[in-house]
Formats: sequence, C-alpha cells, structure tokens
Amino acid sequence: MAPSRPQVRIQTDPPEIFNTSNSITEAEENQRPPSHERSNKDRDERAASEIEKDTDVFESSDHPDEKPPVRQKKIKLPQSLRWIPANSTWPKWKAVIRSALAAWAAVVVFIIPTTENILGQASFLISLTLRSFILSPPSDPFMAVLEREIIILIFVALGWAWVCLGLMFASLARTQIIPDASIFTIITGEYIEAGPTVIIGIFLFIGSVFFLYIKARLGPGPFLPASVFGCICVDISLTTAVLFPYPYYKIGQAIMLPLVFHSAINIVMSIFVFPQSVSNLFTTYLQGAVAPLAMAISLHRSHLLEDVTSSAFSHTQITDATNKVENALPMVAVAARLLGIDIVYTRFAPTDYHELHAIVRRLMVRVHGMGVYYTLIDPTRERFPVTPAASRPATPIRSRPPSPGPDQRFSVTTEEKHAPSADQELRDRKPSHHKRSASSRARSHLSSSTAPLHSHRPYKHSHSHHAHHTHMHSSLLHLALSRAPKRSGETAVGVFESQKYLNLEAVHLSHPDSAFFTARATELLSDSCQDLLSVCEEVLVISGAWIGNARKVSFDFWRGHHEDKTQIHMREVQKYEDLLEKLTRELDEFTTKKRLTVLDPYRPLFDRSHGASSDDEVPPHRFLFHCYVYQYHLLQFAVLLQNMLKEIIRLETERKKPRLWLPSLPKLFTWTTWEPSETIERDDDENPEIIPGINPAWMTDLGQAVKRDPDALPPKNVLEIAMNWIYRAAIGIGGGNVLFALKAGTLTVILSIPSFLKTSAEFAYANKFVWAVFMGQLTLARFRGDTTFGLVARLISTFTGGLIGTAMWYISAGSGRGNPYGLAAVCAVCYPSFFFARLYWPIPPMTNLIIWVTAALVLGYSYQDTHLTVPSSPGWGIDVTWRRFVLVAVGVLAAGIFSLFPPSRTIRCYQRRTLATTSAEIGSIYCSVVSHANSYVDGDSPTIVQSLLAIRSKLKRSLVLKENVIYEFSLRGKWPAERYHKILEIQLQIAYQLGHLMSIVHDLEPAWAHAFLRRTRMLDSDFQGDVLAVISLISYALRTGSPLPQITPCPLLDRFMLRHHGLNVVHEESEDNYGLPRMVTVETLENLQYLTFCVGVSTAFGIITRLDRLMVAVKELVGEQYHIDGVGMGQQRTWTRGEMTSPTMSVRATEV
Repeated sequence: MAPSRPQVRIQTDPPEIFNTSNSITEAEENQRPPSHERSNKDRDERAASEIEKDTDVFESSDHPDEKPPVRQKKIKLPQSLRWIPANSTWPKWKAVIRSALAAWAAVVVFIIPTTENILGQASFLISLTLRSFILSPPSDPFMAVLEREIIILIFVALGWAWVCLGLMFASLARTQIIPDASIFTIITGEYIEAGPTVIIGIFLFIGSVFFLYIKARLGPGPFLPASVFGCICVDISLTTAVLFPYPYYKIGQAIMLPLVFHSAINIVMSIFVFPQSVSNLFTTYLQGAVAPLAMAISLHRSHLLEDVTSSAFSHTQITDATNKVENALPMVAVAARLLGIDIVYTRFAPTDYHELHAIVRRLMVRVHGMGVYYTLIDPTRERFPVTPAASRPATPIRSRPPSPGPDQRFSVTTEEKHAPSADQELRDRKPSHHKRSASSRARSHLSSSTAPLHSHRPYKHSHSHHAHHTHMHSSLLHLALSRAPKRSGETAVGVFESQKYLNLEAVHLSHPDSAFFTARATELLSDSCQDLLSVCEEVLVISGAWIGNARKVSFDFWRGHHEDKTQIHMREVQKYEDLLEKLTRELDEFTTKKRLTVLDPYRPLFDRSHGASSDDEVPPHRFLFHCYVYQYHLLQFAVLLQNMLKEIIRLETERKKPRLWLPSLPKLFTWTTWEPSETIERDDDENPEIIPGINPAWMTDLGQAVKRDPDALPPKNVLEIAMNWIYRAAIGIGGGNVLFALKAGTLTVILSIPSFLKTSAEFAYANKFVWAVFMGQLTLARFRGDTTFGLVARLISTFTGGLIGTAMWYISAGSGRGNPYGLAAVCAVCYPSFFFARLYWPIPPMTNLIIWVTAALVLGYSYQDTHLTVPSSPGWGIDVTWRRFVLVAVGVLAAGIFSLFPPSRTIRCYQRRTLATTSAEIGSIYCSVVSHANSYVDGDSPTIVQSLLAIRSKLKRSLVLKENVIYEFSLRGKWPAERYHKILEIQLQIAYQLGHLMSIVHDLEPAWAHAFLRRTRMLDSDFQGDVLAVISLISYALRTGSPLPQITPCPLLDRFMLRHHGLNVVHEESEDNYGLPRMVTVETLENLQYLTFCVGVSTAFGIITRLDRLMVAVKELVGEQYHIDGVGMGQQRTWTRGEMTSPTMSVRATEV
C-alpha cells in the first residue's frame, strides 16, 4: 500500500536579519526602484509573523494533543497595507519601541534649558540629532549597535581632525586674523579671502574623495554609514569655517557633539530597553532557515506520490522552499560574524552555534540536490538552444554504422527515436518489446550505452521509424529557421554549436519510452524514500524547536526543586537521543535495503529468474542514475541531521547551567570587503571585481593564475621596485572606485562655490545651501541608473516628508511659535508609527529613509529657530519645508547632470563585469574541485563550499541591482535584459552543480575517485584544455565585450561522450581498473561507492552541458567573429573501435 500523502505543515519565509537599513544613512541607502520592491513585497509583509509562526509550529510538536486556537476572521486589507498586520508582532514592536523611545529621549534632552546652555553655539544640534536617530535607530542587538556607533564616532573624529589641519594651513595664508570678529559680521562673508578659500577648497576636495573612496571601495558594511557621516562633517565644517577670519577649530564640535549624544542614547537604550543579544538574533534567524527546510522535505514527500509525467506536475514549490533557505543563509552569516564578541547570560556560548550554522548551510545544498531530480525527469525541461542560421544549414548527418565485427559491443547505432511528448497515451502504454536474450541485453547496457547520462542502448528500428527520425530532425531545423529574426538586423550566432547539438539530441539524447520509465522509476524511488523523508521532517521540526528555545534562560528561583529540573532536563536529552536512534535505524534500513528497490527493473540483466520475462524492456541506465542522484542527496541529508542531533545532545549534556559569556578577545573592525555585511541584501555599492564572502587569498589558493606584466620583467633592484610601485599606483587611479571618488569630490567643490564667494556667502549660509552640497554629493552614484533613481526618489520623498513634518509642527505649535511640551507630546504620539514605517514599510529603502529624515529636519529646525538665538534662520513650518525641497532639488539635479559627464559608468557595464568575475571564479573553483578529487587536501572543502555560496549570493544580488537599468536612458537601443538573465541563470546552475560535485568527490574513495576522473575525462589534458579555454573565452568576452570566435571548443559534450561505458565503471579496454570490477554485477549496483560514482557522472554531465549553453548565451550577447565558410556544416564526427576522427584532427581515442 502506497504511503498516504503527507501534509505540508510548515510554511514560512526566511526572516529578515536585524534591520540592515538601520545603519544606512541618507547617502548610502540602496537605490532600488519600486519594481523590485514590489517583487519582494510579499516576503516583507509576511516576514514579521513568520518567526512567531515558526516557533509555534516547532513548539507544537511537543504538545500534539493540544487543540489549535480558533482563528478569527481577519479583515482583508489592500495589498499595499498588508505589511502592517504582517509586522504587528511583539518581537517586531520591541525594536520599534526601543527606537521610538531613544528618539523621544533625544527630544527631551534638547528641549531642557540646561542642556541647551551646555550645547551652546551648536545651532543645528537638535535637527542633526533627530535625523541621526532616523538614520541609525537602535533596533539591532547591543553589540551591533555598539560596533556601528564606535565606527561612526571614529570616522567623524577623523573628519574633524582633517578640518582642523585645513584650517591651520588656511590661517597661515590669511592676511588678517581677527579673533574677536562679530558673528553677524562673519556670516556676511566680509572676511573671505582668496588664498585661504582655495586651501579650504582643496581640503574639502581631498576629504570628500577620501571618505567617498572608502564608501565605494569597501561597499556595504559597517564602514559605510561612518564614511558618509565623515563626509557630512567635512562638508559642513569647511563651508562654514571659510567665513571666519581666524581658525575656528571648534567648528567640528557642532557635528561631533550631537552624534556623541546620539551614540550614548542608542547604547543605553540597547542595554536597558528590550535588550537583544547577537545570539538571540542568530538563533531566531537560524530557526527561520530550518523552517523552510522542513517545508521542503514535506513537499518532497507529497511530490513523489504525484504523477511526475503529467503536464500539470510542477516542482516550483520545492524550488521556492529551497530558495527561501538560501536567501536566509547570508543574513544568518551576518549575525554569525558578531557571535565572537557577544555578551550574553545563557547556557550556551555564542560560539557554540557555529557547528549548527555549518550543518544548516550544508543541508541547503543537499535539499537542492534532491530537487535536481525533478529537473532531470521533467519532460518539458529546456533543451539546448537552437540558433537560427543565416542561411539554410545542411541536414545533420548520421554517422555510418561500422561494419559488423567479431565484437558488436562497440558499435554505435545512430537511428534512434526522438523522444515524443509525454502525453497520457505514452504514460499508459507498456514499453516496446525487443526479442533478445538476457545476455544480449546485458552486454548492450553494460558496455554499449551511448551517453554517460542521457543515453540508452541501440535499438533496431524499422524503415518507417527511420523516416520518422529524418522528418523529426528536419522539423527541428525548420523550427530553427522559423525563429530567425525578421527585422532585428542581428546575425545568427551559435550555428556551429546548434548543429552539433541537433545531431547529439536526435541520435543519443532521447528514448521512445521515457515517460513510462520515468513514472516507474519515480514510483520505486518514492517507495524507497518515504519513510526516511518522514523521519527527516520530524527531526527538522524538533531541531527547529530546540534552536528557538536555546536562548531561553530559566532562573533557579523561578523553578521548583532542583531534582525536578534535573529530571526535566534528562527527559529532554532522552527525547533527542531516542530521535537520533530512530533516525539511525531508519537510515541503516534505507542504506542496506530500501534504497535497492530502484534496482528491480535492472535485475533481469543479471538474473533471468528474477520475475521478468525475456521480452521485458529494461530501462536505459540514465533512469537509474536519476534515482541515484536523489538517493545520494537524501542519504547525505540524513547523515547531516544525525550530526545535528549529536551536536544538540552534546550541548545539552555539556551546558547544563547558565553563565555569563564574555568575548575572549575584541574583534571589532575586522570586517573586510570580501566578508558579508549586515547590508548585504540592501546595498548596491558593490565592487564588480570583488565577491563578498570570498577572501582574495582563497582566490589565489583556488588556482587563480598569476598575472604578468607583458611590458616589463619583474623588478630586480630597489629602484625598479619603487618605480614599479609608483606605476601601479598611478594606474590604480584609473580604477572605477577612484574615478568615482574624484568625480564626487569635484561635484562637492562645485556645489560649495556659493559658500566660497563673498557675493553669495551670506545667502548660502542663511538658506542652508550645505543641504544641496551633501545631497548632491551623496546622490551621485557610480552608475548613472542609480543616480537617476536617486534623483527621482529624493524629490518624491522630500516632498512627502516635508508635508508630514509641517503637519506635526503645526499640531504641536498651533498658531503660536511652539512650546517644548507640545513638541514632546506630538513626538511621543507619532514616533512609534514613524519607526514602525521606517523599519518595515516595504518601499524602496532610500525613499523610506528620506521621508522620515525630512520630517525630523523640518520639526527640529522649526523648534530651533523659534526657541534659540541663531545668526540665520530658515524659518519654521512651511518655510523650512519649501527651502529644504528647493535645495534638495538643486543638489540632486546637479548630481544627475554631473553623472552624464565622463567618466560615466552604467549598471549595464557593471552587470557584464560582474558576470565576467563570477565566470572566472567558477573556473577557479572547477579546477579546485578536480584537484581535490585527484589529490585530497583536508581543509579545502569548507573554503570551496563557502566560495560557491558567495558566488551564488553575488549573482542573486545582481538580479536586484539591475532593476535601476530602466533609469539609464540610452539612444542606442533597448538593453538585452533577457540575455543577461539567461547567462546569470546558467552560472547559478553551474555553481550549484559544482557544490554537488565537491561533495561527491569528497565522499569517493581514491580508487573510485580516479575511475570517476578517468570516465569523465577530468584528468585528460586535451579535454580539460578545451573546458578551461571555454571558461576563459567566456570571462574575457564578458569583461571586454569582445565577440567570440564562431568556432570554439564547444560543444564540449561531443568530447565528453568520446567513450561510452553504460553501467560499467571502467571501460573494457582500459589498461588500469584501479582494483574495481570491469563488468558490473548486482553487488556492484548495490555498492554505495558505485551510487556516488554514478551521481558524480550525472553531475559532471550537467556541468559540461551548461558550459555549452553558457557559451551560446554569451555569443548571443557579444556576437561572433572569425567566420570560415563550410567548417562544421555537413560533417559529423565518427567513432571507430580504435580511432576518433573529426574535420580538424585525428588522434587515438582516450579512455574516459
């Protein structure tokens, strides 16, 4: 009896990490368009409630008899408002209350007369402080807040020191120094002199370039907001100090003092108001990553029971659940970065979670590998792209079968059916019968199968089938020609590869009964895996509940007797031990018995008395390989769950009492450009040449070749070394980050000119023209699309925020000039909703940020100008609002215009260079995996796995970054977004396959590993030369935009299939069998090493085919060159027993 269909009990999205936008300032906030935010809207709306729901589901497993609460009918809100109830949970409100209370405390501090006197001449302290709380609220764990605030203060202090140095040099050039000048005379610009102004302008340029270079070079990370605050300090201080007839060194205090108050309040609130530890954060989001894993396993159980050959079948739910896990892992890694400096009172040390983190990361790879099975059996999966030719191509030529010889096992029959559609008739029919002996069938399957994966044994077909085959092939060519562009003016590319693949697919990569065999194989696979899948799901649910409860502390005086607590703890440990025993028992049964069920259709090859008649059709070996792929990843998934339970039992046994855990060594400021940061999912200021998560040293260790200077030999003396260093430094100025910083520094100086001229200095100071300076400075981005989006978003958000701030001011002040009690009351009422929207409103982050920054600015300046005596006043209420809007418009429009001037870079170029970088690193990791299989080196595996995860994260982020391409206006034509997306998707697939291959070669014994490398030609220098040449050509073409040769080593699959083994491990003519059986027996098929070997062959096949597809996809983007008439048309490589011939070479066949 088939197992009942399981119910999907866990449905969750990966929760967001601690609000990364909290540390993002107005300047560096991600510039994403609304289109992207709409695509992530559902995730943001549900994220608030998912953690609580996950915890409830996990904890409910401990109390199965409890009835679930009755759900009340909820009012259906519009789509744009559903984020409000979705985020209205107590954990979310804790961060909101803490942030709102901190901002309100700052308001109270600055409306007290005593503190006003202490602050003295810092006239815009109130406004700046309120804005700083909007920019950086204390909604993160204490250590994250502490790290961010310390770095901000250090950078602002550094900016202040630079300002003081500039003022000292400017004073030396001043002709008159008047220390007792009146402030009202000073602001008129009367004391501005040319010499000091030029010096101050130079220091303004250099300081801006320095901080903006750090912003661009380091990208998203803890230094990003600090570099922006440093910029603001330099801008405000120098544009104001130029008015003074003496070096006014205290000018930096006007920036430093409010930020000190801000940091102090943030740190105090993080400690005393709903404090949160990094461990708490980490376990919360690790639990959020485990929940989708449980959901994915439940979906696997149900999908295996469905008709996979039906046109209605879809495995997208499994793919979505797997993506949720992977999307959560980078955020978990961000929290893990701070575990080493966490301070917490609990049973478990913060570093105790590292092992669980590593296990969950590997579980994600395994569950993705299980999902690969559905892509292998999907009858509608995408074939190799057929490129329309410019002229009518020749009909694919069928290789002539060799003359009959004494041993027909090496013959390659080429007349094979092309797979028909998987309709109901084919699913219901029985396979065709071929009257051959069992020994004949065995020889055919074991030694004469064609392709390593997608192949089958030769069949004898009638003349009618031969005609059908020819007709089907002609139809494919007709379809290719029909797809030719009519009016695009583009020349067809990839014709050479398309013709080769048309031959391969028609001759080797199809089977007439594939739907029947697929349904049968899936049914057997389901019977073998259902029980183990059920136990795995149970383990994930209970483990997730343990992770959610690990951070909870039970104090002794809150409990009963010590004996009761000891017994409760022992029962908990016993529960996990019993679950481990259950999993181990089921895993052993699966390994020794149940997994062998999929071999039933192949047993007649070895035993005629097995229950099958001699006329029964035996499936091609690729269907067995598909089942092996699923079983292998499920087996490894269960082993990892064993390790997880063992780790939980170890922690429960060793950590019995809570204690205070302190960091052994401070590790602040250890972040570098290759590490993931808390803004990893929100920031687009990334270097396309760097992949966060991959250490450059690892890149070298992973096989990156050393670049040589083609114009000079290595330096041999001190002078040559020094000049070489100077030359490289000069060349480095032409890099993208340096050019961007120089351009932004130039814009800063240009916008500061009104403050440097006597005729306009008073006007600029009175109307706060510095707003336009740093707004333009920080709107300018590396890419034109981001700058244009920033222009539009800042104008809209400034207008909206100005209206909100104006309304708040008049509510608090009425028709008068305001009073401190009204301001405090209005802020107390409005701030919770302010910060709730600031933290959870699913709109573009920059738009969200500037709305509330502008509202705080209007409110702060209005109170300041009505209650403090200041030299100049922008007014209050609506006066501040319209001045702010005008100055913002001036700054952003200047940035938009300036972004058009050279050097000007586009997101289009960024996307291409990013894909070039990831292509090159994929090639390096491919070499490392092959090297690891050939000569195992302990310690390489975690590095390679982490590098692959970093590449996948980089590629997925580039999907987000390209959304602003629509803001890059181009008269040349439309950007080929679909072509870029195709390249990105193929690279993602290759990265996944390399991760699976790394795991496979790690599990293979040396003899099996060498046999695997020999069969897949991964140690064949000729074949590997072709593979690496293809990767190098792809990376170079993407980086430079150069066209690819029309004739390349692709299709690599043609070379990969040079020798054919079928079910055999070692080719019969191979001189070395590595101690492995030459002919496959039932015992060989049941061997776990053979299973792993077959999965490796399938994975290698997938990598090679995707490299072929990647070559054609890149050709569609960059085009082709070097055309030779007639090459590759009408010729087909043929195989004989001892030789392989082609149009270009004739060499002895090598063993694969």
